[in-house]
Amino acid sequence: MSIDPRYQPLYQQARDLQNQVHDTIDNPNHPSALVLRQEMQHLVDDIEVRKNPRDLENRIKTIQHSMLEARSQAHSFIDSSHADHFHHTYEQMRENVRRFSDYS
Repeated sequence: MSIDPRYQPLYQQARDLQNQVHDTIDNPNHPSALVLRQEMQHLVDDIEVRKNPRDLENRIKTIQHSMLEARSQAHSFIDSSHADHFHHTYEQMRENVRRFSDYS
């Protein structure tokens, strides 16, 4: 399946982040880690099928919420500094999505 050229940079960023987060997860079987990995895959899939930018933004917000929760848990599945870094990186992605011409 070919990605819409407008969505290609976002798609690549989502895939890269998915891999980076996967590499930093300390406990892949932690229930929150499973949910996070599922949400990241849904984001990649949503971009691939060119979902509405608002839907993409909502998916990113869900991922960010998971990062914030992970940062505040005593026994988290990811180091808090990594969670903080990815939260900010996904915020940049949200800003990119809000710049889409069909964002309304």
